[in-house]
Amino acid sequence: MRILIAEDHRIVLDSLYLLLSSMKGVEVVSKHTNGRQVLTALEVEPGIDLVVSDLQMPIMGGIELTLKMRERFPHVKICLLTVADQPDAIKEAIRAGADGYVLKSADRDELETSINMIMNGTRFYSEKVLMTLANEATLDFAMEVDKPQQISITKRELEVLKLIAQEYSGTQIAEKLFIGPTTVETHRKHLMQKLGVQSTIGLVKYALKFHII
Repeated sequence: MRILIAEDHRIVLDSLYLLLSSMKGVEVVSKHTNGRQVLTALEVEPGIDLVVSDLQMPIMGGIELTLKMRERFPHVKICLLTVADQPDAIKEAIRAGADGYVLKSADRDELETSINMIMNGTRFYSEKVLMTLANEATLDFAMEVDKPQQISITKRELEVLKLIAQEYSGTQIAEKLFIGPTTVETHRKHLMQKLGVQSTIGLVKYALKFHII
């Protein structure tokens, strides 16, 4: 796995380089201090699989980098590593097309897990990020859906819907929410009935349409 990293604080950059380089199967090809340098490196470095980038950097930050990568290098994954846990920052990153959003408070195991999941095609968000989205989704949903359509969805159902939209399996959702797999499926069926969709894909499309993620 060939990785580029971007972080404007030199000490953090060097520490991240050492940490990622120590992971099995990871080759850190180069390190950079802003998004513009990353784009230049992607032009000349073949076979880059993933970019791990800070969110806020001078010249070009993580959001702008993500948008430009989706246009110019759509095959390269990007994981944003940041201290920003505000709902607006998280949603902006997701809508820009980030494959992962990991807080800098994460430990080595979580960072390694995030990288592996992203490279396997699953988006990854830190647990605190997921909870922030769940709480914020309740407000968004109430404003955009509940009032005009009179749809009554519980907070737990919103949590399940959000995780479904993040491509988590029923077993993974059960583990994250500390409920049984059967309960997850019950919530899934109730959501499909309430939202008038016929499949899990329909649930995902609904979540994206109303910015639940």
